[in-house]
Amino acid sequence: MNELPDTADGLEAKETASKIPLGWWALFWGLIIWGVYYVWAYTPSLGGWSQSKAYDESVQAAVAASGDAGANIFSTVLFTALPTLAAIGLYLAARRRKAGKG
Repeated sequence: MNELPDTADGLEAKETASKIPLGWWALFWGLIIWGVYYVWAYTPSLGGWSQSKAYDESVQAAVAASGDAGANIFSTVLFTALPTLAAIGLYLAARRRKAGKG
């Protein structure tokens, strides 16, 4: 049976006798390295990143990717208004048939 030592010195000697696994060391140092990178990359005074600058860049990219505004209106009508009108028409036709008027 594995019994605990009676004294604090004996307990400390038993607890510190084993080494920390390599995976824990890698996790520890990896988190420290990631933290330093994160502070450098996302602190405005160190890395120059700011939320408003990132937002402006994404808006500019979206505007550049949108291309012709007429194509967007056409696709909106094609894929939203027409199916909605078709569904309403089918609903009204079924209702009319059910009422015996068809």
